[in-house]
Amino acid sequence: MRLTLGQKREVVDLAASKKFTHRELAEKFRVGRTTITNICRQEDLIRTETDSADATKKKRKTTKCTYDLRVLDECLHKWRMEIKVSSPDTKLTGTVLQHKAMELACKIVQEPYAALPDKVKQALQKFTGSNGWLDGYRTRFGSFSSKQLPGGADQNVIKSVDVQTRLRELHHSLRGVDLEDIWTGGEFALMYKAPVPEPVGANGSGAAGNGRYTVSLFVSAAGEKFDMQVIGTDRNPLLLEGVDTRETYNIQYGYSKTGWQVAQTTVSMLKSLNARARGRKRTFRVILDSAVPHVKAAMILDSQGDQRTFFVYDHLQIYFLPPNFKASRFHPCHLGVIQAFKARYRCEMLETLFSNYRQSVISQDPRGFHPQRHLHTRNVFHWLYVALHSLDKHLIQTCWVHSGLLPTQAIASLSLRAILSTPANPSPNNSHGGLPTAALLYRDLQRQLTKIAQHAPDFLRWIGVSDPTNAQSFVEMEGNASVTDPGIDEVQIIRGVLQKHGYLSTKKLDDDSHGAGSYETFDDVAEEICPRHDEILASVDVLKKYLRLSRDAIPSRVEAVVQLNEIKKAIDAADAFRNV
Repeated sequence: MRLTLGQKREVVDLAASKKFTHRELAEKFRVGRTTITNICRQEDLIRTETDSADATKKKRKTTKCTYDLRVLDECLHKWRMEIKVSSPDTKLTGTVLQHKAMELACKIVQEPYAALPDKVKQALQKFTGSNGWLDGYRTRFGSFSSKQLPGGADQNVIKSVDVQTRLRELHHSLRGVDLEDIWTGGEFALMYKAPVPEPVGANGSGAAGNGRYTVSLFVSAAGEKFDMQVIGTDRNPLLLEGVDTRETYNIQYGYSKTGWQVAQTTVSMLKSLNARARGRKRTFRVILDSAVPHVKAAMILDSQGDQRTFFVYDHLQIYFLPPNFKASRFHPCHLGVIQAFKARYRCEMLETLFSNYRQSVISQDPRGFHPQRHLHTRNVFHWLYVALHSLDKHLIQTCWVHSGLLPTQAIASLSLRAILSTPANPSPNNSHGGLPTAALLYRDLQRQLTKIAQHAPDFLRWIGVSDPTNAQSFVEMEGNASVTDPGIDEVQIIRGVLQKHGYLSTKKLDDDSHGAGSYETFDDVAEEICPRHDEILASVDVLKKYLRLSRDAIPSRVEAVVQLNEIKKAIDAADAFRNV
């Protein structure tokens, strides 16, 4: 008996769980133990083959380990899923796909940064888009008929769904699901270099660049936070060379031509979230808005999925809110999570910049103070990292409750008393129905701005603060900046597939892009000297003395001292290791 790809994927998943022996799996699937062993040896190949989660593809009996047009098929599949969303009226007939496949084959061969094996390059050069290839493509990736693919028609259907109907459907789908398995994600623009002139110092020119990122946050109904995604226009920032951004900052960095969210970056994030679900042996329900890149990504992961109901990818079920849902009313991230995140980011940024400004004034630095040189990638990523971990669990849960997306049973399982008594929600009976007000979210930042404005008003102007009395305008300086790109970038599709298979000269591409673009270099970064070991310990001692002698009402005074002692231990250990 030969197993299908879907069955082989089930075998490797069960084997990886360590709950079954090869003999037990052989009995379960009615094959020989040697067959199970051989399947497990092909684990990586089988996982790659079944990644698209296409129902038709998973019924195949064999893996295509010798198929030389794999990169072409994958590029065409991704293009096809994107076109179904971007241009749902386009007729994707067999003839259209044959012509598009030949066009993509030429583009892959001509890609200047491709490092194709000879046999793959020859196969692409000889490719004619024959009917035989088309039949094989349909077997590998499912039917290409516009009538059989639900994606295009469902977009029109979901647009007509009223709010209450969709809420009832979501409540039914989420009934009985644990809070830690219900997730949502949302993106927003973050300007990290304000378009303002720099103060002219001894070496200053008075000109400044500007920049922005697209940031995505994923949070669960239990108040848990996942890694954030940051999307820029630089493929591989020089200042991040050798840095594992996920390990160091809880950031998954992605890039696109516009610096906005696109299908490929969304796919990457969903796959990462899926890895967490798989690691926990859970199925996550993910609720997203109907932004074009989100829908494209879902269709790439599950071409047989349905936007009107849901998509399935391994350990994820992906649900969509209709386009007529207003994010500011129904999306948990837009009900206070994003605002709190951005406020903390601005606080950290302001504190660092003002500290460096004061140091330059005290030391009478002849080079002057140039904010733009402190707004580099590593500082920005650190501030984002702090902002992520500063998000309050109860604030996240409050936003979920007020979104209306959770069924009654799920809300009943929450500790509403704990949520409403958190510092983020001191007035549960306010006009916002328990949601934190703007004044509360931006309170700490407003205090900082007011204090600095009294001593150094010019400094605030240099960093882009036009009105120190309005912290909200500083936090929301991006306004309604675009964050999702509805277009199709064939170059990125091709390069993404080539990179997946190891056929892309990434170093040459990075070097050329840095040489051609106005990207950040080490010359753009202000030099900051890390405090010495003895200086750090002296500062810790000052804090401990304050906690011991102060008569101020300080909550968790003893716990703070204990944490400072742990910091001293860590500093001493690091110093001892460095001196070995």
